[in-house]
Amino acid sequence: MKIFVSYTTRDRNITRELLLKLYNELSEFETVYIDLIHNDSENKQKRVFDELESADQVVLIETESVYDSGWVKIELESAKILKKDIIKIPYNELIEFLKAEKSQWLTMYIENRRNSNKFKAFG
Repeated sequence: MKIFVSYTTRDRNITRELLLKLYNELSEFETVYIDLIHNDSENKQKRVFDELESADQVVLIETESVYDSGWVKIELESAKILKKDIIKIPYNELIEFLKAEKSQWLTMYIENRRNSNKFKAFG
């Protein structure tokens, strides 16, 4: 399964270090794309859309400013059009999972959210 992680760095608590930790935890079980870590392409926008299109799920890190981000809105609208599962993970819950260093818990959480709480982007 391939996961596309959507987030905004407008919230200063979303750092490269945090995203690397999330990547390291999830990549034990899933293929994960995080733009800040993986996008070394010349055409960065195309790469984002290509990765989103090939993903099975979108994991949205919910922070205070996430819904104010134009890019996040575009990613969520695109995910809806592509009929991707969108899993919302509140920032505070993500931090607790990462502190516990129990990646299987985070993976189970994502799976449970996928099955019980599908997010319909903007509608």
